[in-house]
Formats: sequence, C-alpha cells, structure tokens
Amino acid sequence: MRYFLLVALFPFSMLLNAATVQVHMEAPSYPGQRVTLYRYMDPFTRRLEPIANGYADTKGHVLLTAEVEGTQKALLLIGTVGADLWLRAGSYHVQMPPPKPDQVRTISGTARVDLTFIDLDPLDVNALISDLNGRLDAFLAENLATDQDAGMEAVAKARSGADTMVPDTSRTRPELFLSPTWNESRVDSFALKLRKFYASVNDPWFQQNVEYGIAGLRLGPRTKDRDLFNRYLKDRPVLYDVPEYTRFFSAFFTDHILRFPFRSDTDALLNEVRAGRTDSLKALLAQNDFLKDDRLNELVLITGLYAQHGNTLFDPAGIQKVLRDVQERSRYPEHRSIAANMLWDLTAMAAGTLLPSVNVIDTAGQTLGLDSLLEGNVCLMVTAIGNPYSDQELEALGKLQEEYGPYIRFVNIAVDRSPEALGTWLRANPRHGGTWTTPADQRMLLDRLRIRSVPVLYLLNGRQLTASPGPRPSQGLAAALHRLKVAKDEEQRLKPDRGRTPPKH
Repeated sequence: MRYFLLVALFPFSMLLNAATVQVHMEAPSYPGQRVTLYRYMDPFTRRLEPIANGYADTKGHVLLTAEVEGTQKALLLIGTVGADLWLRAGSYHVQMPPPKPDQVRTISGTARVDLTFIDLDPLDVNALISDLNGRLDAFLAENLATDQDAGMEAVAKARSGADTMVPDTSRTRPELFLSPTWNESRVDSFALKLRKFYASVNDPWFQQNVEYGIAGLRLGPRTKDRDLFNRYLKDRPVLYDVPEYTRFFSAFFTDHILRFPFRSDTDALLNEVRAGRTDSLKALLAQNDFLKDDRLNELVLITGLYAQHGNTLFDPAGIQKVLRDVQERSRYPEHRSIAANMLWDLTAMAAGTLLPSVNVIDTAGQTLGLDSLLEGNVCLMVTAIGNPYSDQELEALGKLQEEYGPYIRFVNIAVDRSPEALGTWLRANPRHGGTWTTPADQRMLLDRLRIRSVPVLYLLNGRQLTASPGPRPSQGLAAALHRLKVAKDEEQRLKPDRGRTPPKH
C-alpha cells in the first residue's frame, strides 16, 4: 500500500521517554550509498539532527535503528534523494523510489519523493496523517474550483451596489472571489463529517491534528480573531508536538509583533529589542489580551523576533540577546530548546565564527582535517564538476588564481567525485590550480557547513570566516581578493628584509 505525505509539518516531542524505532529501507537504485535518518528538532527552525546512519548493501537494503520520543517527524536521505515520514516506537519497512527524470530539486539539491510503505498498519500515524491531509486538501480544492467568469461578475455586482448576489447551490459560491475564507456552515458540515469518520481512531495525538486541521480552515482576513482565540487557544495547552497546532499557531500570530506593539508603541518596542530586555518585551506583548498567558506570550515573542531578524528596523544583536536569555533562563524547557535552535540558525557559519571541523580526502587518498589546509587568507570553494553553474565559476576562479595565487590560498572541495576520479579530472584539466579534495563524509560536510546548494564560496583568515558565503568568482570575488592583496602588499612594505621582522638590538 502506498501513502503520500503531502504536507511539511514538524513534531517537537521533548518530555516523553525515548523508545527504539527500526527502519528497513529498500533503495535498489542506490546500492552502496550512505543513508542518514534525521529528526526535525522543532517546528519553527526545521533544524535537522542525525539520529541514525549506515550504508546500503549491494541490493540497496539497509536497516537503521534510532531512539525517538513520542511522535516525531523525520527525514530519510540517501544520496540526493530524501523522503519525510513519521516515526514512533516500532518498525517500518519502506521502499525509496528514484526521482523522476524531470523532477525539480529542492534548494538543498535533493529530490523529495514519496516513500512506499510495506505492510503498514492502516491506523499507523503515517497512514492517518496522509489520509487526513488528503481530505483537507480535497475540501480546499473543491471550494477553490470556482467559475472564474461568475466570480468576476460577482465582483462587479458587489462594487456597483446595484445588484444583489443570488445564492446558487448548484455550484461554488461566487463570493469566494470577494473573501478568501470558507462559508462557516460548509466548514461546520465538513468538520462534523470528519470527526464522525475518525471517531473510532483511539489516538489522542491524531485527534488533536484533526481538531486543529479544521481550525486552520477557519482562518482568514474576515474571521474574528477573538472567536478563534477563545475557541482554540485560550486556556489550552501549547501542543508543541502536534503539527496542525503549530501551523495554526504560526498562522494566527503571523506578524503579531508588527501588527500590534510595533503600531502602538514603535519606539518602545525597538528600544527594548535593541537593549535585549526580554521581560520588558513580554510586558509589552501582554498589553494584548491574547498574550496574558506567560507561556503563549514567550513563544510569540521568540518566534516573532526570529521572523524579524532580517528586518532592518530591528537590531539583530538585540534579537540574539533575547533568544540567548530565553535559552538560559526560560521556565519552559521547550522554549529553551527552540531558542537554542534559533540562535544556531542565526549564527552558525556566520562571518566572524570558526569553520566547523570536517575531514577531507586528497587526491592521493589520504584523509586529513580541513583545518590543516587553512592558514592565512584562504578562499574555500565547495563545488560540483560537470554542471553549467559550477563550470562557469571554476573558469572564473582559475583566472583569479593566476593573479592572486601568491596572496591567497585556494582550497577546493569537489562533492561529486571520488579521490581517484578527481585526480583523473585534474590531470585532464591542469589549469585548475589550488588544493583539491573530496569530502570524507559528504553528508556530514554539507550539514556542518550548512550548504544548501553548490557552488558556494567562503573567505577565511585561518579558521575564522570573514565572508560567509563569499562573492562568487564571476560576481565580485575579484574585488574582495584585490583588497586582501593590497593589504598584504602594504604589510610587506612596512617590514624590511622581504617581510621578516628586524631583529631587536
């Protein structure tokens, strides 16, 4: 039986005891390749943590064993193909199909496919969530299938005020073009049918997804926020590990900071963010009736500031200070973990930080730490060979190496070649200079360096990142390298005896 996972939602289960899960995967298209099983660490940052890995055998089979807490969203990745699934204690038998030849890749360079589950219990969480998503999608699709001509006619009538719209039960109401919300009676009728259909499913976690999946249908610009708040959020627990809840929460409080405190107390808000005063910001948010509850208040604060980190009106250092304060002092362990993930997302691989330690393999087959290649000013490029984007940048980089080679060390990592294949390619293309290596563990390198697509370039001084990512060779790298050359020439001129410091007398 085949189940399609149609929605990217994320679990967050922290307080339950860990239990063992086994995943037996068949991937005949990927024999001998590395397989990694990740869990999504929280539903807001989507940070991934590897929980199991191994290598497929000659038939493409592999058995992975991991520890999970409650119900967790996971990503199963082999080569450049990945699939999402839900994990609970027990065992799963899945098949990983190859992507279609014309399938669009994600920004991370992987193709997402739908797993085929073998001998899956109809009441397994993967089957239930897939079925629920299908029914919610069908309801939306049915209501969106509106006659466009009738809709535009309804718009004209509404604007003129001369005519009234007569309901026609034989087709979808034309008012849909006037308000992107659903008729309340239709949602109520659908909700009643949905609850009746799943009434026999004795799974509290799934039933919460049903409830908040329905709640999501009630959201819209013409709905009454207070009614929704009283019905679904007020005096209710925050369900961090229920994906439909976190999606409803995120949609309900989208841009809350901009819609309320920013409009009413702009200067106070910006000043408190700049100073990183968590308690003062929470007090500012608590002026809104929706955020009297401390837990809800703090969650809206950190998710709202996290979303505004790139907004030039908000001080990024102040936002990071608030997140660090929540990470260290929050009363809620869930918020401490979420804030830690947010800080990691905002600061990892940023300019001024140290490059994470990874191993690479040179063309002679020797494994060495990438750190050992980083001395002085370094231009580090992670690339593939043989695709138009990478080839264009490699050609531009080769020309820059001729001019700036004496001043900057060029280190390259080819992610799509074995050491032997890389050596063969270099012998056939001797114009590409610098130090060339391949990853000792490609998935680990991509994860630690947070690489979502290649080619990507970094400028470093030793291990310290000075530009992350740096400008591409074809778009601005020459100017950055020229500044380094000028600085080094100036330093050399200030030192006699070809740069050696004169002896002290």
